[in-house]
Amino acid sequence: MSDGTVAGRNEYAVEIVLPTARFVFAVRDGAVEVEPEHRSPEAFRRYREMRRGGGVVGMTTFPNTVVLRGPRTILVDPGMDLQNEPLLTALEERGLAAPDLDLVALTHAHGDHVGALADLDRVVPVAVHEAEMDDPLWSAVSGLVAGRPLQPLRGERGELAPGVRWLHTPGHSAGSVCFLVETADGLVVIAGDTVGPLPETFAAMEAPLPGAAGECIVSAWRALRALRPALIVPGHLPPFRPE
Repeated sequence: MSDGTVAGRNEYAVEIVLPTARFVFAVRDGAVEVEPEHRSPEAFRRYREMRRGGGVVGMTTFPNTVVLRGPRTILVDPGMDLQNEPLLTALEERGLAAPDLDLVALTHAHGDHVGALADLDRVVPVAVHEAEMDDPLWSAVSGLVAGRPLQPLRGERGELAPGVRWLHTPGHSAGSVCFLVETADGLVVIAGDTVGPLPETFAAMEAPLPGAAGECIVSAWRALRALRPALIVPGHLPPFRPE
């Protein structure tokens, strides 16, 4: 994918700088057993198996962290606090330092998507939907945003930067958004946790959650499908091309 302005259009290169990872772990008799599982069904299967074996069992998931390079340089979802150093290294490998970023954009403000913000330069603005600030989980991450220029996203849709739009997609959280990125290969949707846990679920339009939250997510999926994107980047699974 190209970056920059081409034939009067604002286009971006989209790169996953930290790919999603999922780790299932168990602690038994003081020993720690950890297994990486990149697909949700296998991760949950191993989780259940480990749980039957006794001990303390858990699962940690890291999101896709994305850099958009074009008219502006935008980092989407920095990731967990455990990813601070890997994030800075990944940026450096691409010739970027934190001050080179024009904007940090959040699909939502849950800790696994925001924690690595701590080591990024505080002069870099942060874009987040204003509805996230009313979420009970906001208090856990508000300190990471405090003291930074804030770019609140208001309403149902808007422009984040030339060539990058956003769409309010509540359901996973009150202020979840998807970023719609123009590229030389077509529209790329950075969906965060609005799309998940499986592409098959999205293809079948099957609500991942009961009640109003699930209905909101399916409504968002219909809106995304109508855009005919070339690629969707979920929060916790590899990118896929919608059917």
